[in-house]
Amino acid sequence: FCPMVGSEVFSSEVKKTEILMEHFRRAIGIRIRESKEVYEGEVTELTVEETEDPLGGYGRSISHVIITLKSTKGSKTLKLDPSIHDGLSKEGITVGDVMYIESNS
Repeated sequence: FCPMVGSEVFSSEVKKTEILMEHFRRAIGIRIRESKEVYEGEVTELTVEETEDPLGGYGRSISHVIITLKSTKGSKTLKLDPSIHDGLSKEGITVGDVMYIESNS
């Protein structure tokens, strides 16, 4: 329960419905937390894995990108989607750079 006084509702500055909605939210007591997994560290290895072009041409296509990140807690090797390669090359990421990757992106 959330106690309220009638003088709080009848304010000239704030709408009545706004004050009531605020008290409803307090009474319900919903807490929303968001957790996300991130990888951060110094790039120690940056490898692009290529395969033969699936269309039968003479070119090669990128199958995945392997990045090894080193932090104070240890080292982590990530196998990333080929679409990440464009972003990495656009940013100019090389070995020795410190980077931050969200796992849901």
